[in-house]
Amino acid sequence: MAARGPFQTLLDRARLLPPLAAAVVHPCDAESLQLALAAEFAGCVAPRLVGPEARIRAAALRAGLDISRLPIDDTADDPSMSAARAVELAHEGRVSALVKGALSDGALLTPVAQPASGLRTDRRLSHATWLGWAARERPLIVTDDRLAVAPPLAAKRDILANAVAFAHALGVARPAVAIVAAQDTPSRALASTVDAVSLRMIAAETLRDIATVDGPMTIDVALSADCARQHRPDSPVAGVADIVVAPSLEAASMIVRTLVGASGAFAAGIVLGAQVPIVVAGAGDSIDSRVAACVLAMLVDARAERAAGTTVSARAA
Repeated sequence: MAARGPFQTLLDRARLLPPLAAAVVHPCDAESLQLALAAEFAGCVAPRLVGPEARIRAAALRAGLDISRLPIDDTADDPSMSAARAVELAHEGRVSALVKGALSDGALLTPVAQPASGLRTDRRLSHATWLGWAARERPLIVTDDRLAVAPPLAAKRDILANAVAFAHALGVARPAVAIVAAQDTPSRALASTVDAVSLRMIAAETLRDIATVDGPMTIDVALSADCARQHRPDSPVAGVADIVVAPSLEAASMIVRTLVGASGAFAAGIVLGAQVPIVVAGAGDSIDSRVAACVLAMLVDARAERAAGTTVSARAA
């Protein structure tokens, strides 16, 4: 893939790792197969196609794509069956990541979240998007812009913890976390500001040694040094946030889309909170963004292996 500005550092780190064994789930369209081939060509993924073999081969033939070297796990022609098989492969340790193909987020994530899947952790699933753009020296992680529509406080706690672990995997030793809201003072009229205070207090107890968390604060104060000096000069997070925790999916999505559209930010994201990273790129995402998401999955998996002290993994030889 073509490296994009701030993403180059992560790409350079990923190139030191062997390809990540990943199940590409229900890849019955050209876009999914192109991603599998592009990620393999980039050296970041050793793809394993999981789904109805006849439909997969027919899609490849129509698109003029050569998938002859890629292994296929044949399933019934049903997205839920493809997802169930991919979850089995991950639970068995035969793949270390899941990549969404031609199925919905829900069809892929529902079996992951089942108690019997073997992929659940003590945290909820959440989505985080990495963004980098030329005007800002440090990249940014925004969460949750895909899964949690209106998360309660308990869900925000997990979203925050997932994002901090994600930042660690990307090499940020002690991320600065901004809990953003419509205003920077708590008000009962704005529940998100009250949640922000509670979340900051929770973080002070549970994350104090591994992250610096502050909020509520507005998004301009979180990202702009000038606004930070004017409105929150004493905050250790204002103006230098590595992570933005938004009050809702709608708010997070608007932040991401504004930065991509107005600032030219390059964005890629993954699902966190399971035993393996999960790539759920959207239909409008570029191939570079999709491959970049696989690179993020490599780094998350490598961090998990180091934390577990393992020497044997599902990575391709």
